[in-house]
Amino acid sequence: MSRRYAGTHTLPANPTWIEFPRSDGDASILPKNTKQVIDSDGQVNFMRPVPLDEALAIGWRMSVGAQLAIRMGLPEGPSYVLKSFPEGYQLYDHNKGPVKAPRHDPYLCGSIHVNRFRSTNEFIPHALWLMQDATLDRSNCACKYCAKVPQRIISDNMGLSGMSARRSASIAGALPSSVKSQRVRREPRQPRAPPKPYAAVRRAPKPARALVGPDQYIPPEKDLDIRAALYSAEDHRPRWFRKGEVVWCLLEPPIRGQRPEEDIHLWPGLVDDLHIKTQAVASPENSMQEDGDADMDHLYREAADDDPGAEDSPRDAAAAGPSTSTTPPLEAQAKLPWKVKQWYVYKIKLLGTSQHAFVTDEQVLPYLAHAPSDHILERAREELDEFLQTVPIDQMDRELGLMSTFDPLEPEPQGEEPGSYYAKYQRAVAPFTLAIQIASNLSHYWLPTDEWECKFVVPPAGSAAPGPSRPSSSHVTPPPSQPPPTQPPPPSQGATLHSLITQSLSQNAIPPPGSGTTRPMVEPPESISAHGRLPRSSTLGQTVIQTRFQGLWWGTERIWTDELVRLKIARCQFAPKGTDVIYPPAGPSHSTLESMKDNPEAAHADPQRLGSSEKGLFMKIEGLFLVDVPNPDGPGMIKECRASGMVYELVDDDWEEVVEANKPAEMNVAGKGKGKVTGVLNGTSPPRANGGLTFMSQPSPLKPAPLPNPDPTVPVRETASAILSQTSPEAAAAASHARNARDLNAQLSHPVLSTPYPLPPASQGFKFRPILPPDHEVVVSLSLISGRYYPGLFRHPLMAPTVEHALSFSTGDGGLYQHRHVWAMEGLLPGIHQSMEPRQWRKSRMIMLQEADKEARDRFRDRWEETKMARLHPPQAEQEQGQEQEQQPPVGTSNGDMAMEVD
Repeated sequence: MSRRYAGTHTLPANPTWIEFPRSDGDASILPKNTKQVIDSDGQVNFMRPVPLDEALAIGWRMSVGAQLAIRMGLPEGPSYVLKSFPEGYQLYDHNKGPVKAPRHDPYLCGSIHVNRFRSTNEFIPHALWLMQDATLDRSNCACKYCAKVPQRIISDNMGLSGMSARRSASIAGALPSSVKSQRVRREPRQPRAPPKPYAAVRRAPKPARALVGPDQYIPPEKDLDIRAALYSAEDHRPRWFRKGEVVWCLLEPPIRGQRPEEDIHLWPGLVDDLHIKTQAVASPENSMQEDGDADMDHLYREAADDDPGAEDSPRDAAAAGPSTSTTPPLEAQAKLPWKVKQWYVYKIKLLGTSQHAFVTDEQVLPYLAHAPSDHILERAREELDEFLQTVPIDQMDRELGLMSTFDPLEPEPQGEEPGSYYAKYQRAVAPFTLAIQIASNLSHYWLPTDEWECKFVVPPAGSAAPGPSRPSSSHVTPPPSQPPPTQPPPPSQGATLHSLITQSLSQNAIPPPGSGTTRPMVEPPESISAHGRLPRSSTLGQTVIQTRFQGLWWGTERIWTDELVRLKIARCQFAPKGTDVIYPPAGPSHSTLESMKDNPEAAHADPQRLGSSEKGLFMKIEGLFLVDVPNPDGPGMIKECRASGMVYELVDDDWEEVVEANKPAEMNVAGKGKGKVTGVLNGTSPPRANGGLTFMSQPSPLKPAPLPNPDPTVPVRETASAILSQTSPEAAAAASHARNARDLNAQLSHPVLSTPYPLPPASQGFKFRPILPPDHEVVVSLSLISGRYYPGLFRHPLMAPTVEHALSFSTGDGGLYQHRHVWAMEGLLPGIHQSMEPRQWRKSRMIMLQEADKEARDRFRDRWEETKMARLHPPQAEQEQGQEQEQQPPVGTSNGDMAMEVD
């Protein structure tokens, strides 16, 4: 798109002229193609000189003059305009494209230091330098070309227009509306605080009864990805990585630098394809024949020995021929002399290059599990600067295209000199830097995928069982400006948590009249994106059709529903003392407390800190859906994607669950979450014997408590599980999981005879504990998701050096804080310490990849052009010009000018 400009600029009445006392311009280097030439295709490409009295030139002169007056502290009031551009400068209108509708781009040319200025914002710092620096020392110039700083940083520091450097070149309208008025409007505005992430607890919705089988299905890729990640066996590592994900690929051998800590061992790449490789290997107790086949002679002998005919008549057996000795022993009881070994092979597209690598699970790491060290980045920066300064200028554009032909897996160059291998490192720096930038850009994109229609029933308001009306919606960070309520009105008896949730689902999240809640479950006006509701007066509940998604591209990772993800917040940030529907954080186990007695530092620590309080949280995503929320930038509503599911915390593997610990709303706050608690229930103390200790506070194991009466509303086939679910929390969780494992997702067709996906194993020494009662779920904003959970990541061979290095630091030396990004990968610390941060939605994964690659190459090309222009005007030319000026020094300059140096 061309940078067009309006023709409405006129000089103000009685302008105050600003003249340049000096210039770094040279008319001899101005463009020569100033005449219109139409080629055979009807295209033009020429630079039309713009006179000073033309609207475009007037707009530039007014804009630059106004900013110079502000920077130089000139009196306010007059209309400051450049009398002319610096000597040797000329403004051009670049016409390119069809002759009838060419593209128009304004360029200011003539500087011996800069090839061209593409906008007023680019020229203003350079013009200020010409006005104030009598020595013309280029190191004092703050423009993007002399200071080698991105234009957006310069514009922010100088308070220039918020438009990009290229777009700001087109000045539409007069100066007061394009420069002054924008500054006046923006200055008093305070930056809008980012929206608080949403987190709330609700009852899990129930699916609508279906009279026919499901007509929607889960993608086969989803089922394979989740089951492959959960399967683990001897000599078989679970498959973590999925097509389209960005990973770190091992280079064997590494690209060696000048020092070992500068070696490039891992290269970012894209998973292009994967397949299973199978091989039969000999068992340790058996040998292989020379041709590579397993030796099976002993099996034939065993089969012959077990032949009944051979026992009765050996001679007849021998005469019968080879049938008893050479027939394959199909039912031999001996152990097979081989075993089958399977592993995954990934085809990785190495970013920044056109090369592919074939690697196994042991040679790949997740993107968040690794980052190049500071030594590598510093060496890469130095070598990149050296590369840009030494490549021939006439080959710079060619080298930019040839950069993709570099092969990181090529053998090291061999030579007699000790450092001959370093030539490969020097060639690898440019594509390696480009690859890192591509991966970083890709981590900023996100997209929900695999849309489907979910039907569930919303009970009518007031149908929920009565219970405490304690609000369970909790934002992670309370708004600082919100004052505490003075005297909240008493809640009504029917305004339970469930009634508020169901009301929000059916009536656009507006609390029912007279609810009296000080903080509703969902802040109004907010609603799910649904259609097909029944009339609100229905007493049988409403069937809601909601658009949901089965997958999510989250930065560099592929996430599916029904699998575990890490959350950013710590356990102590999510209902740290528990609520009526959230269990309090679990404390340390008895064995942990015993082991800490000999540790003086831990002996005086808060026991809750030794439990799950400061660890991370996990969510098993059950649903991805859209909600309508108020537009923070104006009127109306916008859509926001949220995730729902059960949330888990990490507890010690020998931590014991007890009944009292699962009744947080009824027991005393003191002692919440510990493995052994005996809180006061319902505000009354248990009976005591002789006023002493509690006697028989639990049912006697010799006489267990009677089972509750069956609920007549529960179907017969579910009666047993419903009764058992009331006996203990473990039975309740198991019954709920078996009953509701596929409540809503049962509407999707699954593979035949498949079972619900189990939880993956927790980090070594821990187990997962749900923090909500059965039939409840947490709804959170996607911004609270850190990324995927990789079980057993610390046992990966490529992670062993990192984990060992992190363990070598004691807590007193800050080892826990310095390596928090490592521990966060398995939930030992909150996920915020190592998290994906997507911010921009894109329509497809292909568009994500294309834009990430284009943006990285554009940034590289901009730096390439800056270096190229700096080399086209070396210091020698400036020194020769300075010698000529010594004979006739212009006004405002001295005879002691020094030769300028390139930064």
